Amino acid sequence: METKPVLYGGRYKLKYRGTECLNCGYQLDITDRYCPKCSQANSTKKLTLKDFIEEFFHSIIDYDARLLRTVKALMLRPGVITLEYVAGKRVSYSNPFRFLLSLAFIYFLLVSLSGDFTQLDRFSVDQSETPGVPGIPNFEIQEPRIGKEGLKGLDSADLKVLESLDSVNIKEKFNKATHLKDSTIMADPKAYVETAEGGFLSRAGTKMDAFMTVINRDTLFTFEEAVERYEFEDSRENRLAFRTAASLNRVKKQPGTFLSDLISRLPFATFFFLPIFSVFITLAYIRKKYTYTDNLVFSFHIQSLFFILLIIGYLMDSLIGLDIYWLCFIAFAVYLFAAMRRFYKQGVFKTIIKYLFLNTIFFILAFMAAIAFILGSAVTY
Repeated sequence: METKPVLYGGRYKLKYRGTECLNCGYQLDITDRYCPKCSQANSTKKLTLKDFIEEFFHSIIDYDARLLRTVKALMLRPGVITLEYVAGKRVSYSNPFRFLLSLAFIYFLLVSLSGDFTQLDRFSVDQSETPGVPGIPNFEIQEPRIGKEGLKGLDSADLKVLESLDSVNIKEKFNKATHLKDSTIMADPKAYVETAEGGFLSRAGTKMDAFMTVINRDTLFTFEEAVERYEFEDSRENRLAFRTAASLNRVKKQPGTFLSDLISRLPFATFFFLPIFSVFITLAYIRKKYTYTDNLVFSFHIQSLFFILLIIGYLMDSLIGLDIYWLCFIAFAVYLFAAMRRFYKQGVFKTIIKYLFLNTIFFILAFMAAIAFILGSAVTY
């Protein structure tokens, strides 16, 4: 358990120390500055306003000192801070989990504040009603435009295909097909939902189509309103399909707001991803003495350095207009190799092989996690 250093003066003087812990009742010696059982400071003096303010600022200064030591060691001594931390030297440095979480919040906060993503809401899918079809969204598709330069190299057969495509008017056909489907749904929404068949995903897709249409037409907000108005079956599957349709509908109408919400959740996504990645680190270094937790601490420290570089790159770009992101990525690639060499103490060849292997795994997992996170956020938005 980590303990916070206390002041030697004030209410922590020797004359204020007791022989019994005021928190847990453990028997103490007069020389004990802390209770060995609960870690509370040994002081019998009443807490005054001066003591309170003094301890408050001391805790801030102490935290800042550990924070600076952590940043300095992390940036200048790749792998060493993890070696010292897993060896037991922990009070001198910030907790790896809290440190990474703080950096992630800072970076994604800067990104979210740097641009007004809500402006993207102007580019939402057009949900206005189609003339002559009340309640049915108007989906517009731009017709392909091919200039004179784009027709060069096409033979007569290709030109005939283009002419036939133009004659059928793709936009009109698509809108008519969409309107026909939506009209079919609105004719009897309950019957359309009940016709859903096949596997779970197939049924869910059919039901989501129906729920999306009735949500847009009647501005429904809850599943209970849909049940009351259209007499849908109150089942778990229908509830799930309705919530998903409502969430996707909000994403289409408010893409910018959704993006802002997505960015705010990214720090938490990091902590679901790194524990899984640490399993592969453990497998790669299975013959080493390090435990899974040691490897997790290593991944936390590495990811923390990555966020520090991203923050530096962001500030340089925002404040003086200097784009050094490419330099940050190169620096991180070199840093990662040096940290792996120093922490796991293996030769250059083995480190190169595991460096390539773990980076490949990292990008695969990151891609899968990103897709899952975006889809999960979309259906729960």
